[in-house]
Amino acid sequence: MEPAAAFVAFANGKEHLNLDDLSCALIAVFGFKLKKRHLRGLLARHAPGAPGLGLAAFLALVGEQRRELGARDRAFRLFAALDTSSRGFLDLAGFRDVCATTCAPAAARAGEIFFEMDKSKSGTVTLTDFEAYLAGV
Repeated sequence: MEPAAAFVAFANGKEHLNLDDLSCALIAVFGFKLKKRHLRGLLARHAPGAPGLGLAAFLALVGEQRRELGARDRAFRLFAALDTSSRGFLDLAGFRDVCATTCAPAAARAGEIFFEMDKSKSGTVTLTDFEAYLAGV
């Protein structure tokens, strides 16, 4: 979703995005969920002392995040392709479905691969988990 449209959709008629609105708007723009700690830091940097993030600050934040993601672009694109529901994380059922439709050899090992990526054993794989898996960590 385009950043300005995401702002309008999640501001709900307000002139700013609060923390929860910002989280949803960034999922709509990037296709994955950022950690609350990271979101709080972004709010503090882009809207110090304000009740939320205005449109201009949101657009600046999105531009900054896009530049930062440039270095992580390959992992991000791979993760986004696997996260077909754009929830910002992978679960085992969704991962199995994607593997079955896109890569038959991986489908047979989908459970094993998923559990290797899910280091925290939470039942979900985040972009950070996925990047660590790709890096062999």
